[in-house]
Amino acid sequence: MTALRRSRMLRALAGLAIVLLMIAHDLGWRPIPTLAVVDRQLYDGRQVLLRPVADPRIVIVDIDERSLAEQGRWPWPRERVAELADAIFERGRAAVLGFDILFAEAQRDGGGDGSGDARLAQALSGRSTVLGYYLTSDRSGRRTGALPEPVFDKAASASLDFELIHTDGYGANLPALGAAATAQGFFNPFLGAGIDTDGTIRALPLLAAHDGAVHESFALAVLRQYLGAPVLIAEPERLRLQGKRADIDIPVSVGYTAMVPFAGRGGANGGRFRYISASDVLAGNVDWPLLRDRIVLFGTSAPGLTDLRPTPVSEVYPGVEIHAALIAGALDSMIKRRPADAGSAGAVASLAIGGALALTLPALGPVGTVLACGLALMTIIGGNAIAYSNLGLVLPAAAPVVAVLLLGVFNLVFGYLAEGRARRAVIQLFGEYVSPALVEQMVRDPVHWRLAESRNRELTIMFADIRGFTRMAESMDPAALREYLNTVLTGMTGVVHRHGGTVDKYIGDAVMAFWGAPLDDPMHADHAIDAATAMQEEARRLSADFVMRGLPPLAIGIGVNTGVVRVGDMGSALRRTYTAIGDAVNLAARLEGLTKTYQVPIIVGEATVKACREHAFGELAQASIIGRSDPVRIYTPGSERSGAQPGQGSGDAGSGSLVIDIGGRRGAAPRQADRSAA
Repeated sequence: MTALRRSRMLRALAGLAIVLLMIAHDLGWRPIPTLAVVDRQLYDGRQVLLRPVADPRIVIVDIDERSLAEQGRWPWPRERVAELADAIFERGRAAVLGFDILFAEAQRDGGGDGSGDARLAQALSGRSTVLGYYLTSDRSGRRTGALPEPVFDKAASASLDFELIHTDGYGANLPALGAAATAQGFFNPFLGAGIDTDGTIRALPLLAAHDGAVHESFALAVLRQYLGAPVLIAEPERLRLQGKRADIDIPVSVGYTAMVPFAGRGGANGGRFRYISASDVLAGNVDWPLLRDRIVLFGTSAPGLTDLRPTPVSEVYPGVEIHAALIAGALDSMIKRRPADAGSAGAVASLAIGGALALTLPALGPVGTVLACGLALMTIIGGNAIAYSNLGLVLPAAAPVVAVLLLGVFNLVFGYLAEGRARRAVIQLFGEYVSPALVEQMVRDPVHWRLAESRNRELTIMFADIRGFTRMAESMDPAALREYLNTVLTGMTGVVHRHGGTVDKYIGDAVMAFWGAPLDDPMHADHAIDAATAMQEEARRLSADFVMRGLPPLAIGIGVNTGVVRVGDMGSALRRTYTAIGDAVNLAARLEGLTKTYQVPIIVGEATVKACREHAFGELAQASIIGRSDPVRIYTPGSERSGAQPGQGSGDAGSGSLVIDIGGRRGAAPRQADRSAA
C-alpha cells in the first residue's frame, strides 16, 4: 500500500469514528449534552422568528398588578370570582371559561360558613366551565381535593402505545367546585418530558396517567368544551376530536405531549391574544362583544403570583398564555410533532451524509472539502427545514451538522499539517533539481512524492561540460572565474528546467541532468534532445556576451544517453540526495567526453535515437568506450551534423554515416562522413 493510500485510509477511519459518535448520540446510546442543547436552540430559534398574529377566538382575563392593587391581594373572596364568572357569561356570552387557577382550600374569610364556595359553585354550575388542577410524582403520593373522572379508564389506557406520564399524587379542587364545573384538566407541564429537559416549556402533555387511568390536560379540556364535548380518540401519533364545531387532529409527541406553537413574547403587549384586566371585568369596563362565543381563560400575569414560565420566546411568559397558544395551534392545525424515533432520522442523516464525506474528503483538496461540506450542510439543514415546515416534524439536526463540521475541519487541519509537511519535504527534496513548475505539480500530491523511494526507471541522461575550463581557471582571477561559472551553470540549469528536466548535480564545470523522473515523461528522450539543442544556443548567446566583456568565449560539449537506471533518494545516513546511477549514466558521461574527439557539440547514444519520436540523427561512428569490449554507435542530432569529424589520433571515425529516421520523424538530408581521418 502506498503512503498516499495509507494516509487516506487512516483519515477515512478517523472520519467514520466521528460519524459513529454522532450516531450513538442520536440513538441515545451515548448522549452528548452539548448537541441536545444545540437542537433545543435550533427549535427555539424557529419559535422566536414567528410573528404573532392576533387571534380573536381566545381572550385572557388577567389578574394583573392593577387588579391586585384595586381588588386586593390574591386569593380574592369566592363571591368576587363568582361575580366575574357571571359577568363573563351573562354580559360577555363567552363560549367557555377556563380557570388556570386551583381552588384547593375552602374559603376562610367571610365567617368560614362556606357561602363563598357555594356562591362560586353556583356561578360555575350549568355553564361551560373548566377548572385546573395538578398531577404530581414528587409529593410522596399526597392527594388533596377531588380528582375528576378520567377520560380513559384502566382497561382503555392499557391499549395506548405511547408512553404516558405516570403520577402518584395530585392537588385538585374542592369537591363541590369540581362537581359544579363542566370539566377539569391538569395544568402542570411536567418539565423533563419530551425536549423540555432544561426547564424551558416547549410542550404540554395532553394526557397523563394516575392509578392506571388517563386524565386530560387543562388545554385539552377547554378545547373539548369549545368544540362541544367531542368524542376523544387516542392514537399512537395523534389525538382526534370529533365535535359539533369541528373535527380536529392534534399531533402528539413522546408521552402524549403537544409542541406549543409560540409566537411573540407573550403578555398583554405580545399582540397575539387580547388581555383584559380582571378589575375591568368586575367594574364592567369591557367591550362585551369581544367575549361573545369566545374561549375565555382566567389566569394571571402578575409576577408575585408565580405563574410566569420560561419558554423559547421569553423567560417570563404567562402560564395562562401557554395554554392559549396550544389551544390556538390545535384549532389552526399548526402543532408540530417530535416523533419518538426522531433520533433515528438524525442517525440516518449522519450515516448517509457523514459516512459519504468521511470516505470522500480524504481524496479532496481544501477547495473540494469546503464545497463538499457546504453542500452537505445545505442538504441537512434544508431537509430538516422541509420536514419542519411541510411535514410538521421536529427532527434533530445538531449531530449530523456537527459531524459535517468536524469532518471538514479535521480533513482541512490534517491536510494542512500532514500534507503541508509532506509538501515542504517535497519542495526541500526536489526544489533544487527540477523547475518550480514541476515542483508545483508534485506538491499537488505531496504524500506520493515525499519518500522518493529509489526504483528502476528508464531515463534519458545528459552531461554538459565547458570546453577548456582548465585553461580558463589557470588564466582568470578566481572571483571572475566564479562569476563566469555561475553564469554558465545558471543558464544551463534554466534550459534544463524549461524542458522538464531534473538537474542531478554540478560536477565542477559540468552539469548532470536527466529526464523521466521524478515525474513520468513518456517523451523524455525527445525533451532531452530539445534541451541539448537549446543549451548550445544558450552557450552561443553567453559566449558573445563574454567576448564583449573581454572574457574567454564559451563552448560546451553535451552527451546524451537513454537506459534503465536506479533513481531516487540515495546516500548515507548523514547525507542523502536525489540522483540516478547505472551503466546508462556512465555511458552518457563518456559520450560527453567524445564530443572533444569528434569535434561536435552533441553526441547521442543509440538507445536515445531509438527512443526519440520527433528527431532525426546522423550516425558519427562506432566508437570504442573505455570499460566496454564492444564499440558503441554514436550519433549527433540532424541540426548539429555539419563539421563533425574525429580529432587527431582519436581512433576510428567509422565508415559512412547516414541519417537515422525512426517512425516517420522529421528528418534531415543524409550526409557522408569525412573518411579522410579514417
